[in-house]
Amino acid sequence: MNDMLKQRFIAGMGFEAARRLGASERHGHSFWVTATSDAPLSELEQALASVCAVWHMRDLNDFFIEPSDVTLAQYVSVALQSQLSHLGDGGHDREVSVELRSAPNVGVRCEGAMVVRWLTSEFSAAHFLPNVPEGHQCGRLHGHGFKVKLFVDAHSCAPERLAKAWQQVHAELHHSHLNHIKGLENPTSEHLTEWVWQRLKSVVPLHSVEVFETSTAGSRRDAKGFTIWKEVRFEAAQPFDGAGRYTGHSYLARLYLQGVALDPQAGWLRDFADVKAVFKPIYNQLDHYALDTIAGLTEYDCATLAAWMATQLRDALPELSRVDVFKNECHGAAVFVQGDV
Repeated sequence: MNDMLKQRFIAGMGFEAARRLGASERHGHSFWVTATSDAPLSELEQALASVCAVWHMRDLNDFFIEPSDVTLAQYVSVALQSQLSHLGDGGHDREVSVELRSAPNVGVRCEGAMVVRWLTSEFSAAHFLPNVPEGHQCGRLHGHGFKVKLFVDAHSCAPERLAKAWQQVHAELHHSHLNHIKGLENPTSEHLTEWVWQRLKSVVPLHSVEVFETSTAGSRRDAKGFTIWKEVRFEAAQPFDGAGRYTGHSYLARLYLQGVALDPQAGWLRDFADVKAVFKPIYNQLDHYALDTIAGLTEYDCATLAAWMATQLRDALPELSRVDVFKNECHGAAVFVQGDV
């Protein structure tokens, strides 16, 4: 691992459980928990399984008086921290963050003392970007099915309050021509996150706003500035054992770029098409190839792949802050180039 890069491993697992919250009827959820840590992946997976497996097909009220998403996420975070600090090298405190999803559109994230809840929603709208070069596809009137993800302080903002605050903003955006809305005359993904941020930051204890312009690209606005991401999938084989057998995965690579200021003319941090073009030579080496045939790759885990990508990309993408690689939803790694995302 390059000394300039910081790596974190990512593990996920699901469980089915029932619960009763307040005066509500007992009901069930398909929960999903994602944990990120500097602990080795095998230890992280083992610890996560030991914490969550006992809840599978159980009534969570047998374990907690009020098994809310916040309660569950905080319990997992503390339990993982306790277990992982006693495993591996030196027994030092491990960095742990946990995200718990109880439904497709709601969840909670715990990272240290920070606990935020999130809500996702969708809206459909048309737009064009007036300041792109002639012939750019985004200069034509087109549309998207946008997804928005709002993060607020979990302790001071109840889900109902967040949903009510978003409802009015959603009404302005849904089935609209974004260029006709004041403040969105140049409705890039970044300007859209900024617009939502400004509308909601005085109404709820807002932590961040994410806008998914497509299923593979989006942007985030928080107190630090702007982050954009671009996802690319590739199919590759890798050695399975010393006997010459191979296996394969459908990998997901996610590139994050970070900055404080946007291009004053274009209104973006970087054109998503530029990011895709810079990644294209790497994609051409990876997609439908065996990883052990690629120069510079001697190990084939997600962390090594992410670090290899980051090393090749950061000169061409100086805004690059993080690279994630997943071989499935349960198994991945993140490599940080600058800052924290």
